[in-house]
Amino acid sequence: MPYTITPLLVGVRNVDQGIMTYQQGYGKRIWLPMWAFLLREKGGEGRTVIVDTGLEDFVNPPEFIEDTGLEALFMDEALEQQGLTANDVDAVINTHLHDDHCGNNPMFENTPIYVQRAELEACLHPHPLDYRYEPSFVEDLDVRPVEGDTEIFPGITLMATPGHTPGSQAVKVETEDGPVVITGMCCSGENFPENGPAICPGVHCDAFSAYDEIQKLKALRDQGATLLPLHELSLAGKTIG
Repeated sequence: MPYTITPLLVGVRNVDQGIMTYQQGYGKRIWLPMWAFLLREKGGEGRTVIVDTGLEDFVNPPEFIEDTGLEALFMDEALEQQGLTANDVDAVINTHLHDDHCGNNPMFENTPIYVQRAELEACLHPHPLDYRYEPSFVEDLDVRPVEGDTEIFPGITLMATPGHTPGSQAVKVETEDGPVVITGMCCSGENFPENGPAICPGVHCDAFSAYDEIQKLKALRDQGATLLPLHELSLAGKTIG
């Protein structure tokens, strides 16, 4: 069954462009939006799914509001704006378990949360260099680890994209506008130029793997899929499908 996809702005940071694009853009400051993607099924079971849950706590910089006309909301406020509460969400998918993609997981304590097993292990036993993992993001929750590419519901397929993190995953969603892929690694539109290879994300645990996986995502775009980069600012106000 097809879904609609609505990006919800649930956090913002001001960072260096090089965090998105490996060996490019260093020294340029950018606004980095944190999106939770609201998936609503048309027909079928009428499922409501959230991909990533955003930052638990943040401040809206006045400069961000002035520059973009946007204002990030806390997750409960973003859901309320869509006529929903956390109890209305049937499933959560985490592309990976860095704080800006799973900080509000505890809000969904009775909801199945789908994550790659390798990512769950990385979060529970983090490498000392990766400070953004916090076991409390997954402890005492209904976490359902998957391994590799997996269709969890009709129209929603998880695609392993390791490299940005040990178990990052993209989410392929069927919509009335065709297939849409929510990238499993932190990137923006700058990572996907029209010509030439895609640009490796600036943050990674394995640059070679991250490079190879982002080429696969670009190939899907070239084959007709729509890509939704995890930190693309221009997604504001859009609904796909």
